[in-house]
Amino acid sequence: MASVWVAMSGGVDSSVAAARLVREGHRVTGVTMQLLPEGDEPGRCCSVDAVHAARRVCDLLGIEHYTLNMRDVFEAHVIEPFVRAYASGLTPNPCIACNDRLKFALLLARARTHGAEALATGHYARIVSDEVGRFWLHRARDPAKDQSYFLYRLTEPAIESVWFPLGDTTKAEVRAEARSLGLPTAERPESQEVCFVPQDAGSFVAARVPSAGSPGPILDEHGERVGTHTGIGRYTIGQRKGLGIAGGPWFVSEIRAAENAVVVAHGAPAVVTSIALEDVVWRDAACARVAAVVRYRSDPIPASITPTADGVLVELDLPVAGVAPGQAVVCYTGDRVVGGGVVRATR
Repeated sequence: MASVWVAMSGGVDSSVAAARLVREGHRVTGVTMQLLPEGDEPGRCCSVDAVHAARRVCDLLGIEHYTLNMRDVFEAHVIEPFVRAYASGLTPNPCIACNDRLKFALLLARARTHGAEALATGHYARIVSDEVGRFWLHRARDPAKDQSYFLYRLTEPAIESVWFPLGDTTKAEVRAEARSLGLPTAERPESQEVCFVPQDAGSFVAARVPSAGSPGPILDEHGERVGTHTGIGRYTIGQRKGLGIAGGPWFVSEIRAAENAVVVAHGAPAVVTSIALEDVVWRDAACARVAAVVRYRSDPIPASITPTADGVLVELDLPVAGVAPGQAVVCYTGDRVVGGGVVRATR
């Protein structure tokens, strides 16, 4: 049996993950990262309320529970990069950054320092070893809840010490198990995808970067002014609603942060077949054909992969719309995650 830390968010998933490991006889410690400020909205992931929920579960399971104040780290490694990227016209995914920089870097390192052999979470994903004993991230059994997209940056050596007890379980089974165990989190609702944004992302960013909330021109594809935007932080590539201009339908085709301008075009968002990725994590150098997922829960698209000097070029077999710089593209062979990266450019 192993000594395992369980990252407990205060939700039903991490609660059941901890309960399963206790039942298997492991030496389990529940740990909650307190990421959000005091006075935050109850019920949100990693809030003060979530800390109390996680502690109640640990008391019921008879295991120790610790709270780690990681607000400053979260601010520096997740919130600030998100705000800077959004204010620059990008579409970042802070959940990927949180998993990469906090859970499977800082929290795992802390667990090892305290003698834990593994860090477990309530993510719906699987770790599978191949024929030579190398560990790979795989999709979860429940396709409706699979979270491997958010975890694609998990690689050696961290992947060898990470456990996902719910990888072969459906959400309905997890809820039922929590009820049968009498866990106080059994009916706790799903947390927000972006836990630190209390309102829309645009308003959140504009409050922190005033220039991202400053009005400016909306230009058509010919450079003619057709309206006024309310701040580039409130617009994303492919957006069609809330533009407030006549003569449509329009969609946002470009955001020019340096000019404080939003560019729109007529019709439907343009489709792309070529995506250049940067900040790439790639684990299978011999892989030339993949199924590319361009956003969470989107259908995989067959694609060819070509390494480049600064990343990877993904050539899609089928065109897709709404791919914006800053998004993540994750690539699979079967259920196995072979790599991914951040969209730099498309065509």
